Amino acid sequence: MRPMELRYLWTPNFFRPRMVAAWPGMGYLAKISADYLRKRLRAKPFAEINYYQNSIIYRDGVAELPSIKHTFYAAPREDLIICVGEAQPTIPEEAYRLARCVIGVAERFGVRRIYTMAAYPTDYYGEPNVYGVCNDERLMEVLLRHDVKPLEGEGAVNGLNGILIGVAKQRGIEGICLLGEIRYANIPQHLSSKAVLEKLSRILGIEIDTSPLVERARRIDESIRRRLLEYQREEEEAYRREEEKAYRYVS
Repeated sequence: MRPMELRYLWTPNFFRPRMVAAWPGMGYLAKISADYLRKRLRAKPFAEINYYQNSIIYRDGVAELPSIKHTFYAAPREDLIICVGEAQPTIPEEAYRLARCVIGVAERFGVRRIYTMAAYPTDYYGEPNVYGVCNDERLMEVLLRHDVKPLEGEGAVNGLNGILIGVAKQRGIEGICLLGEIRYANIPQHLSSKAVLEKLSRILGIEIDTSPLVERARRIDESIRRRLLEYQREEEEAYRREEEKAYRYVS
């Protein structure tokens, strides 16, 4: 097993804290949302888990052991802990081990409920919907009260954004995963992050301005449109050149 080290930078004081945890996934939804939340709340890092890889990196013959950081941020005024990871383990056993380490931090500070975020790929139109999965049936009332649609039927939430609330259940901690609809898996989905953050902030009872996420989404849409137009022009130019060659050959 690869080494995993938990290190505390300082010890914040909380009353009855909640935890929000997120790792990169489809549409970058969870990571965008958690990073935006911690910056808006000016949360301060107080602990980190260093997860070492099974390789070294070198530069000009000098080797280093790289690590992936999972950082815990404190927002004492909002009674909130925010955990943001740089990447997810690729091996299921190591993902469970990391989840247990995160839960250990939650237990140390008396966290009673953990929130995670994930993407829900669809071909939605208009505003993205937000769905929910919880690790205790009694939490359905929380979802419904805030107009979050519980996911119906059977399915799976992959990765740490899902695994964490499963491990939390084993340790007696409530867990809710909010899933925002996304259109593209490999393009940042800021509007979906906005939709999820608005639901999350209402559940947490905090105010947060999500309007900058709309501007970010607009800039990405414009960039995509420009690239599509450039691609179309290149295709048309290539087609025109092929037509000219064919015309010269026939004549």
